Amino acid sequence: MVQSVFIPSVLQNDLMEDIRELLKDYRLQTPQGETSSINVLAQELPIPESKKQKDIPPEQLENGLAEEITDNDPYPYIIVRVLDGEIKDTADSQSVDILLLIGIYDNGGARQGHKIVLDIIAKIYEHFAKTPVLNKRHTLLWPISWTLQDEESYPYYFGGIEQKWEVAGIRRESKYT
Repeated sequence: MVQSVFIPSVLQNDLMEDIRELLKDYRLQTPQGETSSINVLAQELPIPESKKQKDIPPEQLENGLAEEITDNDPYPYIIVRVLDGEIKDTADSQSVDILLLIGIYDNGGARQGHKIVLDIIAKIYEHFAKTPVLNKRHTLLWPISWTLQDEESYPYYFGGIEQKWEVAGIRRESKYT
């Protein structure tokens, strides 16, 4: 894999580390009935991999269900997605739009998963409102937008936060300027 030094990918990695640290004490339910810390992922969800046949119970193999058995779902998660950016001039910094996608699983009968998503949104907002400079190199710009899903998807709940960050641009190198 090629290591990118393009500043938006550095921002993405820095955000992932920062959010991981911020939410390290959160333990949320998984679809497998366990609790887990929040998975912080870059750009998109991983492709589910099928389990090896030796890991599949014999009764499921006999019933022809082996193809449908995959590794555990990634819930709970936050995806740090780079959306786009803008560089207005060769001497300017660039702005980068980031979308934080939140996905959780909560099969509680009270159907309150949206409150967990709102709590995560509030925690992230509060953190960056207090410390809008990340790793001394990325600055949060305003406004910040957030949203909750608009369709029913029980027991899965989703939300998102859109942010704009100012990051360093690439400076022209020339002995004539």
